[in-house]
Amino acid sequence: MTSRLRASRGGARVGIVILLVLAVLVLGFAAFGLVLLRSVPDVAVVLVVTLFTLQLVGWVLTPLIAFGVDETVDPARFALLPIRMRDLQRGLLTSSLIGYLPAANVIVLLGAVVALSAPWSVLPVALVCAVLQLLTCVVLSRAASTAMSTLMESRRGRDLGMAVGFGIFVLYLALSWLLNSGGGSGVQSGVEKAAGIFGWLPSGSLALLPQLVATGQWGRVALAAVIGVAPLVLGWIWWRRALVTTLTTVSSSTESSAPSGASHDTSVGGGVAGTARVVAGRDRLLMWRDPMRRMPWLMIGVLIIAWPFFVARGPGGVYAVAFGALLIGTQSANQYGVDGSGLWLHLQTIADRARARGESVGHVVAAFLPGTVLVLVALALQATVYDAWDKVPGALGLALGVMLGGAAASTYIAAVIPYAMPQSRKSMFASSVPGQKGRTTRATLAILGIGLLVGVPAGIAVVLSLVVAPWWGWVALVLGPVCGFLALDRLVKVSADRYLQNGPEILATVAAGDRS
Repeated sequence: MTSRLRASRGGARVGIVILLVLAVLVLGFAAFGLVLLRSVPDVAVVLVVTLFTLQLVGWVLTPLIAFGVDETVDPARFALLPIRMRDLQRGLLTSSLIGYLPAANVIVLLGAVVALSAPWSVLPVALVCAVLQLLTCVVLSRAASTAMSTLMESRRGRDLGMAVGFGIFVLYLALSWLLNSGGGSGVQSGVEKAAGIFGWLPSGSLALLPQLVATGQWGRVALAAVIGVAPLVLGWIWWRRALVTTLTTVSSSTESSAPSGASHDTSVGGGVAGTARVVAGRDRLLMWRDPMRRMPWLMIGVLIIAWPFFVARGPGGVYAVAFGALLIGTQSANQYGVDGSGLWLHLQTIADRARARGESVGHVVAAFLPGTVLVLVALALQATVYDAWDKVPGALGLALGVMLGGAAASTYIAAVIPYAMPQSRKSMFASSVPGQKGRTTRATLAILGIGLLVGVPAGIAVVLSLVVAPWWGWVALVLGPVCGFLALDRLVKVSADRYLQNGPEILATVAAGDRS
């Protein structure tokens, strides 16, 4: 963080400082809220048990599905150094405990320690449990990252990562359903039900220990201590074995196989339509072959079809489909960053305005066609289950409006705020490289904001259809696609011109992905 502050200048440095201040304030409020829970011990235990469990899951899974392997502690970089395995492992643990992320966790854990310290005599026990929790999180996170780092370099590993990531996403939906399944008492009952299960898991057992000691349940204390400490010991052993394997075996990375069938047609068509056809066909092929492109579509399929049943649970679910439609529009985002330094081929072959527009249109078509099918299926399911066919016109207009708005915004932002994508693909979901997280965040927020803005007219018509007259739903069905296509037409032209003017600068930015 200090290096980034020294390297940044002007507005970038101010932005980092503002983000740090906001992060400290949020963490401070979170810790203060936990401290206040000490006055209601029963509620504190339930929330801290859930917090500890989610914290451990986040530490183990986030590096695998979000950020990839941290290069600064990548064990492969130490392979040729004369360091004993025991010293290397201790050094990696120490370095993993240093940084803004561990510091944020420590702040939250200190609040949890106070929340669990009722009476104050169990404060030392709560403090020890918090330390064990942090060590368990770090050790298991590093063990999982080290074990998966080599595997993720291969096509087989990425397929496995896709399956794991998709399973996690489904588990998240199941957890959301569990937390909201409390019947009349709502989320509170759901959280208590989940905490009852988490209390028998490693992190939950650590959170329960102070209360068990305070109430003198010594048999349960011994069992909880074993459950809580065992993952730390086993994780340490797993990490050591993973380090030995990583440092003594050859990488299993594989080269991509040649495309087959119709994909041999790699020529660039002339004009907007011809170029769009070639680009859309390429995107369709990669969507099928590349796990990193396949995974978002699997998640969107679940979000647009199943998620409305979890959150809306009624006729209003037809409008929740619009959220998935917006995400479909974002699938054409960062068009120039996907290929890394390979963008120079685009610059050589697509050098006129018509082909530049055709390339953008091709990316949009590759997302729009399957996305429209998903939207129609999701709306039909919601309308059939909840007998809400009268709301379908407005919901369809809203969904098409935000989907086209998201696609238009993705096309425009790809040329205005391009960012590099890791080409090594050690992580399933790594979408940017170190040093460009800010660009990624700005691009994502801009795409979502513009996409929602395009859908506002259709949204207003939907509201009028609910409070004034149902025929406003048909107005939304017209307004949504019209506004979407107008935005798409305008932003495709603007982004094509921007690409032709700033192609070398865009290439210099996205080429950083080749080093990650």
